Amino acid sequence: MKKQIEKPDAKEWALCIVAYAAISLLAAWLFYDSIAAALIFAPFFVLFIRAFCAYKKRRSNEELTDGFIRTLISVSTSLSAGMSAENAFLGAAADMEKLYGKRSQIVRQLGVINTQVGMGVRVCDALYDLAKRTGIQEIYDFAVVFDVASRKGADRTQVISSCVLVMENKRHTECEAQVLIRAKQYEQRVMCIIPPGILVYLRLSSGSFIDVLYHNPLGAAIMTACLIVYVLAICMSERIGDVKV
Repeated sequence: MKKQIEKPDAKEWALCIVAYAAISLLAAWLFYDSIAAALIFAPFFVLFIRAFCAYKKRRSNEELTDGFIRTLISVSTSLSAGMSAENAFLGAAADMEKLYGKRSQIVRQLGVINTQVGMGVRVCDALYDLAKRTGIQEIYDFAVVFDVASRKGADRTQVISSCVLVMENKRHTECEAQVLIRAKQYEQRVMCIIPPGILVYLRLSSGSFIDVLYHNPLGAAIMTACLIVYVLAICMSERIGDVKV
């Protein structure tokens, strides 16, 4: 299933531009002793935005998945009370609004589902559409199971309960793994600050000690190599800490 891209809004664009400009200016001063060298980093802003979008998408998916699990619990309760699937999702939207607030992602997405159902779209098809919009594999898997259960006349309450159990176990495993590596991630991020921190200290306290690394081809090549290794190390450490189940 194709993953959807989470685009930053106007405020996030402004924050990203300011943050990247500050990082570029600091890197230009530390590694090249030239503010103008920050222009070298301008083309890499695309990668910075892409990384931010991936981070935002991951956080958004986690929030939406948690909300969807609670939605299924509400739907299962309504179905066991004799409600239709259509009314069960209407009731779930009201429950999620009380739990998460009117402007939360899950409430907005349930609003889309209920609007589609009100226009004659099957609940299963609305769930497929939700999975397509969000790119969340768990929602697609549930839509497939729910569709088959509806067509075969299976006990949908039991099916939903089983799906909720599987999804909760997966989220629980992910959270446990994140807790275990959170301390190491904190240490890793502190370590990432140390190299530029040392450079800042040397520039401010003993600038002449490293003057040989600036304003000459060999020094520029050495500092460029150091910068590349530093960036690659950060990227690798972040990927190692990105736990997926």
